[in-house]
Amino acid sequence: MKLETGNLNNVERKFIPVRKSNLKKYLDKLEKVESYTITQSYNGEYKYRKFETSNDVKFTKSKRNGTITVVTEIEENEFLNNSKLQIIKKKRTKYIDGKYIVEIDEFLKPVEFTMIEVSSENENLANYEAKDTFIEVTGNQIYSNENISKGSIKKANVIVEGTDAVGKTTTITKLLSDGIICQDRCEDVISKNMLFDVSNEKRGEEIYNKYFSNKSDANIIFLVNFDEKELMRRVTSRSKISEFDLDAYKYGLLYKETYDYMMAHYKTNGRLKLVDCTGLDVNQQYQKVKKSILKEIDYER
Repeated sequence: MKLETGNLNNVERKFIPVRKSNLKKYLDKLEKVESYTITQSYNGEYKYRKFETSNDVKFTKSKRNGTITVVTEIEENEFLNNSKLQIIKKKRTKYIDGKYIVEIDEFLKPVEFTMIEVSSENENLANYEAKDTFIEVTGNQIYSNENISKGSIKKANVIVEGTDAVGKTTTITKLLSDGIICQDRCEDVISKNMLFDVSNEKRGEEIYNKYFSNKSDANIIFLVNFDEKELMRRVTSRSKISEFDLDAYKYGLLYKETYDYMMAHYKTNGRLKLVDCTGLDVNQQYQKVKKSILKEIDYER
């Protein structure tokens, strides 16, 4: 493992990937460089890090000065003496995308979520084209590592489900801006089986009941909008329209029917919620969804 030390440029762009399948497709096309685990903490102006692979361990301390971070290698004792509070632990995997360095940080502590950091030695970062369902959080101090270590992420592992044109992307973007980590659809379980030819009994007995019985603490939000004209207005305003888009209203009814059945027949452990967004503007919808996720938070911004 080769450490990067000295005066390093720390200019980067940050993204939250909200669709797991899209992240995988993107990474499968890139050149993987290396992977290691990072444990880091903060003491005063300094950040202390432990880098660990299966056969190597190294330690650094760093101090930021504007857009430059000064990094020096240190001994284990110095790291241990300065790593008692504000701990972050994450797995980092580094890739190359042309002239860009793409680092995937899978946070393990204090919360579990994934963040993408993009940097470059000689390319203007403004030219980097974010992939589909990557939502940018650059400049949002909630997503600085130091603030994450202090608990800036209000909640992780929230899944937003619903028919096309119901406002998932807009709602998720706003939730992320407030430090609520969201996933756009539960692709492997929920949306995968939200089909007209899959009965509620089959969903409940073979799919959802098993899902809600596991130890995951994910909160699943079903967004519904029963204004058919509004849904179709949104659909027809899109540059690309699929056959699923045209049935947006019918799929919305299917989500509501599924929710009612699951609540009546199975234990969802409080993790399945339905938010009716009919007649709401973008901000009203966002506030209603946020309130359903974090009832104990003051929602005035």
